[in-house]
Amino acid sequence: MKHEKKSGRVAWFAWMAASIFYLYEYAVRIAPSVMEHELAVEFSASAATMGAVLGAYYLVYSPLQLFAGLLFDKFGGKKVLVPASVLVSTGCLCMIIPSNSLLYITLGRILAGVGSSCAFIGVMYLAAVWFHENKLAFLSGLATSLGICGALLGQAPLSVLIDKSGWRMSLVLLAIIGLITFIIVYLFIPQTPRWEKEKQQISKSDRSPLAHLAAGLVSVCRNKQTWVVGVVASCLYMPTVVFGDLWGVQYIRSALGLHKAEAAKVASMLYIGWLIGGPLVGLLSDLIRCRRKLLVLGCFLSTIFFSVILICPIQSPFIIGLLLFLAGISSSPQVICFVASLEANLPSAKGSAIAVVNMIIMFVGGIFQPIVGWLMERNSTCDREVVSHIAFRNALLTMPILTFIGLLVSLFIKRGIDERAPHEEKM
Repeated sequence: MKHEKKSGRVAWFAWMAASIFYLYEYAVRIAPSVMEHELAVEFSASAATMGAVLGAYYLVYSPLQLFAGLLFDKFGGKKVLVPASVLVSTGCLCMIIPSNSLLYITLGRILAGVGSSCAFIGVMYLAAVWFHENKLAFLSGLATSLGICGALLGQAPLSVLIDKSGWRMSLVLLAIIGLITFIIVYLFIPQTPRWEKEKQQISKSDRSPLAHLAAGLVSVCRNKQTWVVGVVASCLYMPTVVFGDLWGVQYIRSALGLHKAEAAKVASMLYIGWLIGGPLVGLLSDLIRCRRKLLVLGCFLSTIFFSVILICPIQSPFIIGLLLFLAGISSSPQVICFVASLEANLPSAKGSAIAVVNMIIMFVGGIFQPIVGWLMERNSTCDREVVSHIAFRNALLTMPILTFIGLLVSLFIKRGIDERAPHEEKM
């Protein structure tokens, strides 16, 4: 096959447009972490209830990964990402509908989850289609860093905006940004390129399109390495979902007595660690052709750093921020997992290979957000307004436990996964 896809402005524009959508949906995903208190007070909701309502995003996001993967394999990037961007923006608007219950908040999170389910898969799908495989881990890390930029925008800056204008006006602004994102996605992502259509035509010439897609998904799901990689990825990412996306700001406020904006700045250090670590780890992985060792090391260090943060009586915001930064770097090898899944599965099932791993990650996230909220309530003797520091700590100890489980599971990743899959089609 010609190397036409490995370079060119069209390829980079397409990938960047998808990454901008991922950045935007990540900001929407993360927004509840700084408005959770306001929502809970306004609707008189418990920690477990808020965890369930806001975690609805993940419970919808996760099962739709399989469907989204099939859509990308069938229709390509543009036809999927354009409507997806509209859904996320609509979800933000839905959350501001006046109501005495959490119905519209839940519905908005569901719509955002449906649209967001296509974001990261789209980024990695376009990378796999338009770029050579020796750049995939780096692009995965770089895309994750752009997503983390969305998380940073959804932390301290959004916290300041909420204090000044309220949580409803903040969601209106996110919806407007979503409209701009839709325009970028529509203008800069091209239709499926010729070489990809030809490859798909060859691979499915002996069966119907539906049978071809189903066979690709089945092969991915039957591959044990897909599930091993998915579990490791979810364990590395879980502290970000539990701590960064929802409970981190509140925990730091309870531990250090900081104002919400200051606590958000400290909590955002976890994302800055990801921001720097993602591209560097991806580039290193591509250069040395190593996945397994970096994942084992990442799980080990993450367990150490999160244990120190939660167990040691540290009262310095600087030290907590530094430890969160290091924890973010040590968690960032998670970006390698998507490339490992691509390498372990058929190239004709790119979307499904990425989708199954992302499904596992978000399914575990959807489960553990309400579980952590329930554990907080169970361990707290205070009312909803002031959850005790001990209750926060005991609930958040699930993070180092999960990363330790990830360490054990990562030992079962095949060493040969770094090599080109033996069944991969010739370019």
